[in-house]
Amino acid sequence: MGLDFSVSHGLKGGHPETEGLSESREVITTEEHAHRVELDLTRIEFSLSRTFDETWDAVLRVPWFSKFQTAETVFPHHISDEDREAAVRSGYSHHRTATYEGIGDVELSGGWRRRGILTDNDTFRFGLGLFLPFGDTEEDPLSAGDAGLEHLHVQFGNGTFDPLVEIYYGLPLSDGFTFSVFGRGRFPLYASNKGYLGSVEGSLAPRLTWQPHRRLTLFTGASADYYGYSEWYGRRDPNSGQLNINASLGTGWQVNDRLHAAFTAQLPVYTKTFSGEDSLDPAPTFSLSASWKF
Repeated sequence: MGLDFSVSHGLKGGHPETEGLSESREVITTEEHAHRVELDLTRIEFSLSRTFDETWDAVLRVPWFSKFQTAETVFPHHISDEDREAAVRSGYSHHRTATYEGIGDVELSGGWRRRGILTDNDTFRFGLGLFLPFGDTEEDPLSAGDAGLEHLHVQFGNGTFDPLVEIYYGLPLSDGFTFSVFGRGRFPLYASNKGYLGSVEGSLAPRLTWQPHRRLTLFTGASADYYGYSEWYGRRDPNSGQLNINASLGTGWQVNDRLHAAFTAQLPVYTKTFSGEDSLDPAPTFSLSASWKF
């Protein structure tokens, strides 16, 4: 059984804008201004795993999120009062300062494990599973925005059953060092009943771990996280599409035979946003985790 608590504050995004809303809620053209959005993300994940023998295992993960969003409309000095009011109305319909909380899509997977794939001491695991659509979803925000209607871009899931693939390889090295690499992918195959097709997601994370003491581990690594484009009724979501590369440092402590605790800091190194619009740039993430054997 595991519990993971992570925080990431200061994810920032925004874009220039020339649309506003009249008093009658009609979309009009205004002087250029900008929407600015910032998000503080808290994630708590409960996991339950079962190892049946040396070969097979199963894992259940249930995430919960708190998303505190702040939003503002930024103006140049020369904008007229009429355009300013129209821009504020439009900005509020797109982004609002509020806190959104809820369960995300639940993960259920099974894994096949084998030792001695390439050397006598290495370990390989291959996992398959599903994301179950427990997370709250929204109606099409793109069409609502075109019509000048208030809408929400924040979601907690895809609304679909999405295949999950995982791989892990661990290779013990000399003097207490171990090299490992973990990869996973999410592959939405169809759109939800609200017209949303989630993006293909993939992560690859190599890590080097050192165990200077039987209870203490220190580790460093990197991760590449890819998020493809998502769609609403076949229309590409301009808020989607991003590649992030992060560096990580952490430590773990074996409290006793049953309890293990760890702390990890993940720092953004490189970000590429494909859409050029509202994808949020990542911020440092700090995680505390604990696992119990019973």
